[in-house]
Parts: sequence; C-alpha cells; structure tokens
Amino acid sequence: MDDNENHAYHRPIWDDNGQFHYDIIPQPKENNYVAVCLKPPEKVIPVIFIPGVMGSNLKNEDGEVWQFSAESLAKWPFANAKKRKQLLDPKTTMVDDSGDIVNEGADGKKFPSRRARGWGTAFYKSYGEALDRLQYLLSDDDILMDNYFREAQLQTARQRFTGIRIGDEPAEQVLTEDETEHGHRFLFPLHVFGYNWLQSSADSAALLGKYISRVLADYHGRLAVNKVILVTHSMGGLVARHYSENMGGQDTILGMVHGVMPDLGSPAAYRRMKTGERGIPGMIIGNSAEKLMPVLAQSPGPLQLLPGKAYGPGWLRIEGSSTRLSLPVADPYEEIYLNRTAWWRLCEQDLLLGDTDSEWEAFVYLIKKPVKEFIEKLNGKYHPQTWLFYGASEHNPSDAFLTWKERIPQRVQEAQKVRERAGESIALSPLRASELISSGSPGDGTVPVKAVRTTSSRIQGVLVTNVDHEGAYAVDPVDRARSVYSDLSDALVFTVRSVVKIVQQVPAP
Repeated sequence: MDDNENHAYHRPIWDDNGQFHYDIIPQPKENNYVAVCLKPPEKVIPVIFIPGVMGSNLKNEDGEVWQFSAESLAKWPFANAKKRKQLLDPKTTMVDDSGDIVNEGADGKKFPSRRARGWGTAFYKSYGEALDRLQYLLSDDDILMDNYFREAQLQTARQRFTGIRIGDEPAEQVLTEDETEHGHRFLFPLHVFGYNWLQSSADSAALLGKYISRVLADYHGRLAVNKVILVTHSMGGLVARHYSENMGGQDTILGMVHGVMPDLGSPAAYRRMKTGERGIPGMIIGNSAEKLMPVLAQSPGPLQLLPGKAYGPGWLRIEGSSTRLSLPVADPYEEIYLNRTAWWRLCEQDLLLGDTDSEWEAFVYLIKKPVKEFIEKLNGKYHPQTWLFYGASEHNPSDAFLTWKERIPQRVQEAQKVRERAGESIALSPLRASELISSGSPGDGTVPVKAVRTTSSRIQGVLVTNVDHEGAYAVDPVDRARSVYSDLSDALVFTVRSVVKIVQQVPAP
C-alpha cells in the first residue's frame, strides 16, 4: 500500500484574530491515518497604497463631495465656479471611506476586511480593479497550497515573474528563484491611505505617519518587521517621501515603489490653472480657468505639483509679435507664481471670487510658505529602498514645456465679429489673443520624462514603460503584443517584483 493513500491534507482555517487552526476528524488508530496540516505564511509585512491627486474620496458635512458615484458626479458638470469653490474647500472637506470595493470578502479572515483596510477611500474608477489584482498577486501563495489538491501543478504569479526581463531593464532587477521563495514566506495585506489631496501634502504626510502606526498596531504579534512597504501613485509619492525623509518616518518604512511620480513637478499644474482640466475629468472638476482656478488657488496640495527650481529654466515660453520670453530664468516662484501684473501670471486675481484682495493675499501665503517650502525641501530626497516606474511614450504627449503663442482662438474671433456688427470694438488682452500650447513631449500624458529623476544611489530599480498617468496601475497591458504578459501590465508586474525585492532585507521567519 502506498503510504500516501492514508495521507489527508488539511488547509488552515483563519479566525477573527488572524490566527489559524485545523479541522481534523479523529480516525481509528488501525487506519494508519496521517493528517498533513499545511502551514501558511504567518508573518505579516503590510503594504500601503497611497493614491494620487483626485484619487481619494472626499466629503463634507453635507455628504459626498468627490466620489465615483452617480450622486456625487451629478453635482459637477453644471456647477458654477462659486459652487465648485465651496464644495472643494480644503478647510471643510475630509476623507470619505464609503466608496465601492471590488471583492470585499475575497481575503476571508486572514486579514481585516478590505473596508477596514481603507479600500473605500480610494476613487473607484481609478483604483478599484487595480487594488483587487494587486492584492491577489501579493497573496498568490494560496496557489502553492492548492497544488496539494490537484494533479496539475500551477505556478504562482511571482513564480511566473521569476527570471523574466521587462524590456531592456538591467539584469539585477530580474527576480531570482531564491528571492521568489523568500517572498512566499510572508503575508502582504494591502491597505489604502486615503488623504485630502486639496490640503498641503505636508499635512497629509503627518497623517500618513499616524496611519502607519495604526496599521502596525493592527498586526501586533504577527509582524515580520515593524515596518511597512509603501506603493504610491503620482502625488502620493511626494506625500510618502516627505513623511519618510523630512518627518523622521524612514524607520517605519521598509521600502517604496513609486508610479508616475512628478518628482520635479510638472508644467501641467500651470496649464490646469490657466485653461482648466482636459477631457472627461475636466467636465467634472472644471474645464476652464474660470471654473477651476478658484478651487486650485485655495488648495496647497495641487499647487505643490508645480515645477520647482530643480525642474530648470525656460519651461514657460511667451511668443508674441513684440515679445519673446523664456521663463523662469532662475526662480519660478517670483517670476511666475507670485507675479501679479504680467498677463501670463499663474493666478488671475479677478477670477478668485469674493474679496479678491484678501483671496490674493491668501494665495501669496500658500505659494511662499506651504508650496515653496514643501517642493524645495523635498528636492533630491529618497528612501534608501526606492523603486519607481514612469511613462515615456510619444503616444502620451506631455507638457515638458508650454508656449503662449499669439493667436486669436476661433471662439474669440466669432465673439469679436458679433460685437463689431453691433458697432462695438474689442480690444483683446494678450491673454485672450494667445493660445497655450503643449510641447507634446514623451511622458504619461501628465508627467513628462523631464520631470522624473532616476539618478540617485537610493533608487534601486527603474522601469521605463508605456502608461497613462491616471491608469498607471491599470490591470491590462497597454500593448499586449509588447508586454511581458498578455493579462498583466508591465507596471503591475514591476510593482509586485519590487515588493519582493524590498522584502529581501527581512530574515526568513
């Protein structure tokens, strides 16, 4: 008789306290029954996802303000500037954790519920499916246990990634078998840190520190190391770095994976102020300066995405019949952001609503203090275990620089003709007679390649790929023919691999 015939494999059963046991039915001794209790990984290393700007749900005392729901989104397309300014006020809004969640019960009792882990704070349209897939990939050790109950042995996702090179990346970024095996010795519950992206990212960073402490406390007695791994999107990377490098938080962070982070800022932040947001997001948050500027001018978080001094000179160009300028020469704050008189200034005082003098003074304070201090203090600082990916495709044209060209837009020409027929003359301001044109440089559609710094001894791995800024963590590959896997984006594969690489610092339990 084959000894294995009397072997029975038993899965662990998790309880509400994150502990496991086995359900075994006693058998007579003469049956020579052997119960094989399959032992799962026990030690936990929490992973915290930090969304980008507009990526966290917000509410005020009257209910939803910014969330992917019919009720919330219905407020926006027809809202005037005054209503937008009132709804999106950093002083009266807070994070809303009631958003939709994909596969709420998929993790069983192994971890706290997905809602308890903050998934409801993430903007569902941008992150719903991506979070679900990321948690699945980080929990693929379940496949190893399932292999005991089937003849055909399947590979885990991380085993599939082993030895695979993405594009022409350096060989040291490729996952080895030993690294994969080591990664399977831990559990990786995925949490989400939603934050008020209208407020200063420095304030959000302080809250991140408190959130990390709460997460670590949730797994008291189960932790492999008293640290977390941060996975960030866009602005979330700036929040994470500020907490780590400027607020003494580095000792609580094992490593960071950044996606499409606007490291040096992006001229797209200037473009939004002057012309509003483009596409469908613009219909919601504001597709003109009149609608969007009053919101952004009171919100330090979005303003902290402006290019800092390290971005370099000359990203704003003015080309007119009698004017040729390339700005900034040295200081974007004084030359552009705080300029009160030039028509190409960042903020137009007469669009601020209310008492425009006091609104202007409040804006000046934001630029001089929370905005400038945050940008310049963060420059060049990274966690010692930093991994990042960014977009560099010509198919996602981005604003490496912007140019005001003297050109009367069609809509203004038509209005001019109507007024002239009525016997009125129109003296066009340079702003109305000029059009803001993007350089259309390679990037992700928002962050140009120029805004990404990849040279630092603290940056351990980099992936240059084809991603759209908002959909940087999308599940499906942008180009199936060129991606490593037809069912997963290269960015998501890189993210999971980076987590495994970071974990190599932790001794096996």
